[in-house]
Amino acid sequence: MDDKTELRLECLRLALEYGTQRDVLNPHLLADTYYEWVTQGSGQARPADNRKDGGRKQARKARSVREGSTPQLTVNATVEKEVG
Repeated sequence: MDDKTELRLECLRLALEYGTQRDVLNPHLLADTYYEWVTQGSGQARPADNRKDGGRKQARKARSVREGSTPQLTVNATVEKEVG
C-alpha cells in the first residue's frame, strides 16, 4: 500500500472511532474532512521547519531568583519554630 492510501485509511479509522453516530453512518465524509485537514499546506513551498521566516527561535532563559533574596517563611512555620 502506498502512503496516500494508508493515510486515507487512518483518517477513515479516526472518523469511525471518534465520530458521532451520524458520522458513523457516512464515515467517508468525515474521513475526507480529516484528510483535507492533514494534507493542507504540505506542498514544496512550505518551509522545512514550519516557520514562515525560516529563522530559529531562541529558547528563553528560565527566570532566576534575584541575588541576595531569601525565601520567606510562612507565619505558621515561624510560630512552630518558636513553640517547638
